[in-house]
Amino acid sequence: MFSATLGELSGVAGRRSVRGVLLPSLVFCCLALLVVATGRGSPQDALHAWRHGSWESKVLVVAGFLLALVCVATALGSAQTALIRLAEGYWSPPLRRTIGRLGRGHHRRLVRRADDASTHDRYPPRTRPDDLMPTRLGNALKAAELYPRLRYGIDAALVWPRLHPLLPDTFLATLGAARTGLTALLGSAFLSVVLAVGGAGYLWAVDAPTRLFLLCLWGGGLAGWLCYRGALLRAVAYGQHLRVAFDLYRGHLLDAVGRPVGDGEDERMHWQRLCLFWHRGVLPHHAATPDRPAQPSPTPAAAADRPPSGFSPSISHLTAAVFAAAGLAGALTGGG
Repeated sequence: MFSATLGELSGVAGRRSVRGVLLPSLVFCCLALLVVATGRGSPQDALHAWRHGSWESKVLVVAGFLLALVCVATALGSAQTALIRLAEGYWSPPLRRTIGRLGRGHHRRLVRRADDASTHDRYPPRTRPDDLMPTRLGNALKAAELYPRLRYGIDAALVWPRLHPLLPDTFLATLGAARTGLTALLGSAFLSVVLAVGGAGYLWAVDAPTRLFLLCLWGGGLAGWLCYRGALLRAVAYGQHLRVAFDLYRGHLLDAVGRPVGDGEDERMHWQRLCLFWHRGVLPHHAATPDRPAQPSPTPAAAADRPPSGFSPSISHLTAAVFAAAGLAGALTGGG
């Protein structure tokens, strides 16, 4: 929800993109080249072949390396949102019903055993066990997402795209730096796992020494685990910045839409009406009524002026009926 994608190569030139995309991609490409070189022989043989190779081959190797770097950086930048959602635990139904159920059960037990002070910024509240995610990173971001709803009645998915453009530049820089650190470490963890699996498979295929195979497999796995642990800390810090954004600047959004909260007005109800308007188009001051609202009861004067809608007997009608009955009785008696 709070993330944005990087699909254009021109965006890689920014400082944040260099830190979050280019550097992990450069390290991955260098290590992959080292794995390929050591798989075919010793590093000394690869260096000797480079020194004595023709300039055409060197140009081809450099061009291939740069092309691989651009492809990896572009793919990594475009997949940032997918990586975050994968790390949060938004998986396909088969994984969600199997591994996801086990992960949620594990974290549910951890929350029951831990105290509130150690879980308030890393897990959803105890009163909402259904919101637990199967991963620690997903729980940290879920806790930040639920904070504005529980505190102010704000639906973060609806309000955040409208609040984000109103944030000050200094705060946006801090928020962007926290997010860049999160995405950089997640990207590094993903590339480490890819290098561990892919490099180990390549070394196995070329019948490389066992020590190189184990070094690539376990080294890449350890690097991926360390990067993920760092991403957990970054996720907690990023969630704190998101909480601060709603605490300090939610009033800016109310002023921008022309609906500031007045004295004595319930802010939670105010936000709930606005979110209902943005989600379903229901006007903030619209009261739920039946399809045909009931009309107000008329006053006695209005009821007297209104023409009768049906037969209502009066004194004149009763008198005429009495005389008609008497005449009919006399006629029958006289005829007898």
